[in-house]
Amino acid sequence: MPTGSSKGGRARAAKLSSEQRRDIAKAAAQARWDRIKNPSGLPEADSDGVLKIGEVSLEVYRLKDGRRVISKRAMAAALGLQSQGGNAFMRTMSRKGLRSGLTQKLLFRIENPIHFRGLGTDLADGYDVEDLIEVCDALIVARNEKRLHPSQSFLAQQAEIIVRSCAKIGIIALVDEAVGYVDRRKDEYRKLFDTFVSGEVRQWGKEYPPKFFDMIYALYGLKRSDPNQTRHPQFFGHFIRRFVYFPLAHSRGAILEMLDEKNPVVYAGGGRRYKLFQFLSDEIGIDALRQHLWQTIGIGSAARDRGQFERAFYRAFPESVPLHHQWDLLNDLSDG
Repeated sequence: MPTGSSKGGRARAAKLSSEQRRDIAKAAAQARWDRIKNPSGLPEADSDGVLKIGEVSLEVYRLKDGRRVISKRAMAAALGLQSQGGNAFMRTMSRKGLRSGLTQKLLFRIENPIHFRGLGTDLADGYDVEDLIEVCDALIVARNEKRLHPSQSFLAQQAEIIVRSCAKIGIIALVDEAVGYVDRRKDEYRKLFDTFVSGEVRQWGKEYPPKFFDMIYALYGLKRSDPNQTRHPQFFGHFIRRFVYFPLAHSRGAILEMLDEKNPVVYAGGGRRYKLFQFLSDEIGIDALRQHLWQTIGIGSAARDRGQFERAFYRAFPESVPLHHQWDLLNDLSDG
């Protein structure tokens, strides 16, 4: 049965003339264009990742203002639409039978997606993740009320899969919170990767190929005056921690924590006595580092800019997508 809010939304929509609807759409389009013309005023993402629901991978973001956003393209993919680009999702939701079951608030949000800046310089469109669940609810109701065309039945089936999957994940999270469960996987990782870290300092060796640093200079649009120089901008250390040591061997930071314990900060400027790789074992750790470095070089060399590199990197290493608060632990920029 439709809720009171959906009934009210339908009643208000029915009272609007075609001219009023056109004026509302025109005003919304103008507001959207004004925001796009001023990218500096757009909200920005502070992290992104891939959410898997069944066999579908969805692009998701966390904005700096705390909103969780799913891309417009991902909304189309989530519902199983064949055309997943552009405005396929918006066109589908505007069709007869579906549009009549949407509340005015939800309809307004669908027609006015959130415009934001991704981690690179690219602009993106998306929706609050809660809108996905509201859309799924509307699709299920439309099916039950026989307002869906037979060719649209797959939409309700996919909506049911999403709602049930999210409900299962949600109840697991609520139980974990209620019983005070702490994720112990990192301790398991630490035990597993003890073999990566040596108790002794290795003799000095040059483990970072010049192409690795050439790649970073290119991604940030910086000139490298001397290809043989060994000193680099300080923020390169943060880049190495984030894209080399944190994801190394799929450890999600466990190896990095162990290396930090072996090689703590000892200088006032944040410097350490040794390089982190000097504590990697000859048998396993160094080989894993070399393989990871060349994978990273390959991804970075194919990228046009930093934003494209980060998206490609996290597609290659999805388990390494960090939660925002984890980077507070990785804020030392002095490692190399």
